[in-house]
Amino acid sequence: MRTTLVIPTYWSRENNEWHEGDAVYDHPTPINGDDTLGRTLESMKDLDNKKFKLVIPICPTCKEVEAESERRVREIVKKVGLNIETYIFTAENLRNIQKILIEQGLSENDANLLDIHGYSNVRNICLYVSHVLSAEVTILIDDDEIFENPKFVDMAKEYIGKRIYGKSVYGVAGYYLNKYDEFYDDVTMVPWMTYWDRFGSKTKAFDKIISCDPRIKMTPFAFGGLMVIHKNLFKTVAFDPDVTRGEDIDYLINSKMFGFDFFLDNKLNIKHLPPKKNHPIWKRLREDIYRFLYEQAKIRSQYEVNNMTMVKAKNFDPYPGDFLTDDLEDKIFKTNILLALEYLADGDIEGCRESIKNIYLSKFDAVPTDDPFTAYRRVQRTWVKIIEATSKHRTIIRREMEVNNLSHSLRSLEDIEISSLTKEEIIDRIKKFSDFKDLSDREVELLSQITSVRGYKKDEVVIQIGDTNLEFMMIIKGCVRISKYNDSNEEINLATICSNGVIGETSIIKEKYNVVGIADEFTEMLVMKKADLEGLIQADATLGVKMLYIILERLYYKLNKTNLLYREKIMQDENSIDMH
Repeated sequence: MRTTLVIPTYWSRENNEWHEGDAVYDHPTPINGDDTLGRTLESMKDLDNKKFKLVIPICPTCKEVEAESERRVREIVKKVGLNIETYIFTAENLRNIQKILIEQGLSENDANLLDIHGYSNVRNICLYVSHVLSAEVTILIDDDEIFENPKFVDMAKEYIGKRIYGKSVYGVAGYYLNKYDEFYDDVTMVPWMTYWDRFGSKTKAFDKIISCDPRIKMTPFAFGGLMVIHKNLFKTVAFDPDVTRGEDIDYLINSKMFGFDFFLDNKLNIKHLPPKKNHPIWKRLREDIYRFLYEQAKIRSQYEVNNMTMVKAKNFDPYPGDFLTDDLEDKIFKTNILLALEYLADGDIEGCRESIKNIYLSKFDAVPTDDPFTAYRRVQRTWVKIIEATSKHRTIIRREMEVNNLSHSLRSLEDIEISSLTKEEIIDRIKKFSDFKDLSDREVELLSQITSVRGYKKDEVVIQIGDTNLEFMMIIKGCVRISKYNDSNEEINLATICSNGVIGETSIIKEKYNVVGIADEFTEMLVMKKADLEGLIQADATLGVKMLYIILERLYYKLNKTNLLYREKIMQDENSIDMH
């Protein structure tokens, strides 16, 4: 499955200075401070499976730090030197893509749903760039995490897209390990938490979902820094931009409303090492008050809609369900009274005042005045419009992303190398190709007369549907995905052919290509034109028979493999997986 791994990175003014109107994040990296991104990227070197595209959206708190944060991220990526195809995605990329969408007929209001300020908007950008890159699966990670399991990528994709207990798995959640390798929150209970026992509720949920068998099960919670989302889900359900905090759990609620369940894999985890939070307790509590009151209102304001599911607070017990019930207002009142008394006892008048203000805000500001369910349905419809417009105009939008494909510079040397190959070097490549290992030197010499070596850049078209200029191609290194397009102009992957594989063997019996071939990475291949190959076969009967045998053997193998995969797919669709 085509996969993107997306790591948003957050940047702020010098010394984490904050101005009115700046985006608010827990611990953005100051442009003059130490980063956590490099640590995350460095840990990726130990991953066994690196067959994915890495995208790093750069999320500045304000426009003033856009240029410097981009410079810092480029510097970090270059220093780490990952052997993974890596893109950065900037605010400028986003503005250019919005302009393209508007020029292609999307309204400015609709295009503005794409934003890069605020947690929910950033998560939507993570999903959007995955769609632009034609991903089937996207893995969301944060820039304060460390990969410790070399099998992480394979494990993350193990269940996605399959059926378990009669349900399709389009959303998988993992969980965090703290510095002590525990999945519980590293907090100390204090008196003000008596009625706001969020960590106690989370502990109950973790014990129920993470600690117990089976390995994969439906979950009422998820972590934004470790979510695996299938395209069938992320093309339908967006993060709610009106949610400023807790966007991960809110996404789980939205997904369930649209018929998608999230499953937690209790073997899938990542080390989470966030910097210390600098915000005062009253402020963090205020953010929780706003998020829970908003989600409570969204659930309460539901009404029957075709193809949607009515959800209840108890569907998300014990967490966040405990904070979506009718006693939420009472919890807010009692908790802030206790917190205010603690601040007062410590002589912190400002903290006491802000705690009391939390009670006022919970009654007169935090409760949405509009119907959040209807508002989110509008967001969802706009999201689908954006996805469809992007599918239709993916080629020109993809070009904008390729501007910041940091792997392009790695390919220029390979292009130069191919263009300067000598005949002896071409012969050497022919000899090394497995199918030609038994040919004599004379036969290799004959083949070299009709063989060229070509290089294709990432996402360059190798063969095109309807093309009659047929060729027999042998991949020396790299990979080519063989695809078709559906009525919505979405790419459907049929197969991926890599090193020592062959493309175009069907040309021996066909007059034109009926599929498209696209380079998945820089790809080098030996190429023989069909007409030249036919001429060689007629001119030298012995070599001709050998070449026909090679082509027919390759064709038989591919057809046989296709039939086996088709039968396996039928069996998989007919039988759900029993996981215990």
